Amino acid sequence: MRPGQTSPVRQPPPTTTGPHLFAAWIAVVAVCALGMAAWPEVSTVPCYVVWASFVVLSGRGDWPLRRTVTGLAVATVAAGAAVAAQAVRDELDWVGAAQVPLMTVLAALVVWQVRLRQGAMAALTIRAEHDRSLAAERDRLTRQTSHELRTPLTIARGYLELVASRTVDPQQRLDLAVIDDELGRITRITDRLVRAILLPTGVPTQVDLDLVLRQTVERWAQVADRRWVLEAAAGTFDGSAEGIRACLDTLLENAVRYTRAGDTVRLTGLRDGGRIEISVADSGPGLAAPLIAALNSPVGTGTAAGRDDLSQTGLGLGLVRSVVTAHRGRLLTGTAREGGALVRMTLPVADADRDPGFVHPPTPAEVRAEVAV
Repeated sequence: MRPGQTSPVRQPPPTTTGPHLFAAWIAVVAVCALGMAAWPEVSTVPCYVVWASFVVLSGRGDWPLRRTVTGLAVATVAAGAAVAAQAVRDELDWVGAAQVPLMTVLAALVVWQVRLRQGAMAALTIRAEHDRSLAAERDRLTRQTSHELRTPLTIARGYLELVASRTVDPQQRLDLAVIDDELGRITRITDRLVRAILLPTGVPTQVDLDLVLRQTVERWAQVADRRWVLEAAAGTFDGSAEGIRACLDTLLENAVRYTRAGDTVRLTGLRDGGRIEISVADSGPGLAAPLIAALNSPVGTGTAAGRDDLSQTGLGLGLVRSVVTAHRGRLLTGTAREGGALVRMTLPVADADRDPGFVHPPTPAEVRAEVAV
């Protein structure tokens, strides 16, 4: 599929019960018409049977417009003929006979509303399919672009490392180190952009958070020489596994960036009643008190300098906050017991005694503990 193209919309299989139900309904109408003619004193019952059965069957949504209009006409004629005959014989006054056109109008309004609902549902189905197709194409293009960006960066850093190994001049080695640092910065920016673009949307699924935490630590332990500590007791959670992974990768990237070999990076996932707490802590230099207060404010954006301290592009914390907000949770920053930065995601979970949308707010003591330096 070429970029910009969308896959054809899957249409529901055609129904085969509509014609049979219509024929059966015509038979019911005929029986009711005979009943109204034979027993005029109880004609109200078969009359309402005709209208009720028409509304129920036409409301199923599998009658085309022509068949629906035909059914409305048949019901009007069947009920109207019997009522008109009674009015002619003075068995029913003409005011009572007005129920037939009134019922016709009422049934027509019901049919109109049903057709509007069908049109709206069809439009929503087409839109949802279109959105799924666009999301799949966006995912493919993003992964392809990510690969095309990472490949030259990897090659450039490889050649740079080779040149640095052959260079003895201190100033040249310093210049090469600056270039390597900038290439690394571009690589990190690329990774953050890819994570932001690939943030999934849609129906939440059950996520094994403990498994996600373990897999994340295992991946990062292969590329960063740190003392990794994992505390995983969060259980399952209804949400986005990819969104949680993107948050963890972003926070761990920041933790690795501000720590050195041998420093501690701790990843924790705990369940506490109606909420789940996932935190990343390290033994690095930590965050300044003004930055912590700004990040924990209701706006939670901090200053431009503060955003640069936490992630060079400002994308890191924004990505994490968007995922946490999408899960109806809260993001807090503070000082870890190791002395470095602490970033905690608090996510609500469904509980037998709580509404699934319940968000457990942090207590004042928790906020003071988080912002303490």
